[in-house]
Amino acid sequence: MMNKFNISYKRISALKALIAVAFIVVLLPSCQKKIDAVEEWRRQNENAFNDYADNKNFTKQTTDGLLPFVYMRWIEKGTGTEYPIETSRVLVHYECYLLTGSKSFIEGNFDQEKSQRFTLNRAGEGATIVGVQVALQNMVVGDYTEVIIPWYLAYGSKQEGNIQPYSSLRFLLRLDKIIPETEK
Repeated sequence: MMNKFNISYKRISALKALIAVAFIVVLLPSCQKKIDAVEEWRRQNENAFNDYADNKNFTKQTTDGLLPFVYMRWIEKGTGTEYPIETSRVLVHYECYLLTGSKSFIEGNFDQEKSQRFTLNRAGEGATIVGVQVALQNMVVGDYTEVIIPWYLAYGSKQEGNIQPYSSLRFLLRLDKIIPETEK
């Protein structure tokens, strides 16, 4: 009797192991496809950003002490003489687009009279991504630019609203005003 029980137990254990292996074989490729899709999106965005290296209309721009850079093209030169600093507050008009895929419009305020308030390197309302901070610190009041931002200076590897992880962005930016520190 004991022998029959051991044989049945072994068959059940073997069947369970076979089912577990079948689940792994079925589920693992589907997980891999998701990882591959995210990795492919990251590669597409890196390649799209790197394509601007050969574009003579765009120049690399960075800030002191920062190695990462954005590509910028000046559409109109401003008449200002001062540049925002690392902790400035500014008023801008902007539009943001995906750099790859649908290249769709994400948000902006060029259709509005009122400027948007951005803060550079400050937490809270109006805080902006590092790529925009770099761009703004290379602009004077009145400058109107096109800015190409790599994913790691945008939202990085995290989802932000409708923006997928690893998304490089294209901004149109016009610096309207640098807000004096004495002004609220």
